[in-house]
Amino acid sequence: MKIKSLFFKVPEPKLKTIKNVTVYISEKYSEIIIAPIFKDTIGGYSYEQEVCEKLELNTSYEKIGETIKVNFNKFDIKENKKEKHNKSDWPAFKLSREKTITGFEKYYKRFSISGVNEYNTILTIETISNNLHEIELTTSISFHCDNTELGKRIMKLFNSEVCYKSNI
Repeated sequence: MKIKSLFFKVPEPKLKTIKNVTVYISEKYSEIIIAPIFKDTIGGYSYEQEVCEKLELNTSYEKIGETIKVNFNKFDIKENKKEKHNKSDWPAFKLSREKTITGFEKYYKRFSISGVNEYNTILTIETISNNLHEIELTTSISFHCDNTELGKRIMKLFNSEVCYKSNI
């Protein structure tokens, strides 16, 4: 009779990381651009994936929330092969209708959506403002919330006075 070894190796957990996605909303062009993110394996910095999604500004809250969740789950860890990074290669900018980087940064409000911890069950939505006062808003919501609630939450931030009026 053979006796099995009492020593065994505990399986390593899969790598868990905090995911994120960037959302750009333009009232001028009446569109929303959702950019999934890669995290570089070597440098640890984040950068936008080449394929972004575009929605009309009047899209239903449910569709906005669903699209954000789908793109949030496209987050991946991948080595960035590009040696040189030009702002003109910015995937969200290339998908936009704006002709200049300055115009893009002026007419598209940027929101960062990221997980709170490595399980990504709670999402934090932050405004990234370009105004002089540097006032930013942050809100949290469950990843498992109704898609409509997520869509409403991001549109409430977009329509807030701080984001809406950059000349306060």
